Amino acid sequence: MRFIFVTLALFINAVLQSTLYNHIAIIGIKPNTALIFIVCYAMLRGDVEGAIVGFCFGLVQDFTSGRIVGLYALLGLLTGYFCGKPFKDFYRESLMLPIFLTAVSTVCYEFAFYFVGFLFRGNIDLFYYFGRIILPGTAYSVLMAFPVYRLVYAMNKFLENQQRNSRRLLKWRIRSGKTYGGR
Repeated sequence: MRFIFVTLALFINAVLQSTLYNHIAIIGIKPNTALIFIVCYAMLRGDVEGAIVGFCFGLVQDFTSGRIVGLYALLGLLTGYFCGKPFKDFYRESLMLPIFLTAVSTVCYEFAFYFVGFLFRGNIDLFYYFGRIILPGTAYSVLMAFPVYRLVYAMNKFLENQQRNSRRLLKWRIRSGKTYGGR
């Protein structure tokens, strides 16, 4: 069930990123909901699942953008791993930690693109890039983190309840001697 949710979120994000977000761009900056989803999912599910989801989301971004193949996948994997590592036990209903991690992750993510995409081409105007790309992108991501975290949180809670109920049912069937074959 979790695989279906993540696959559906991946598909919806890819479609929105390539269609709708072009129309809601502010000064040419689109929200990076893939990064926000990776941060939120990793915080709720841990480092391994966060890294896997980050890699998958990054790979889809690599295929849809086509600039530097593998960079989005690597950054998504690292973001998912580092955002999921230390935050297993936190107050999940609080929005402050996801907002803070989204801001930090966006800044790190964009700086990585600056170093790979601009610095290697000889464009060393860091202050321009910071003021025109990184700062507005971070602000936009922080604003989008509110609804994305709430959505990911609600879906995670629903899936955890489903998982808990199916475990209870399985334990009951094992204790009562009932099998799935109908005997």
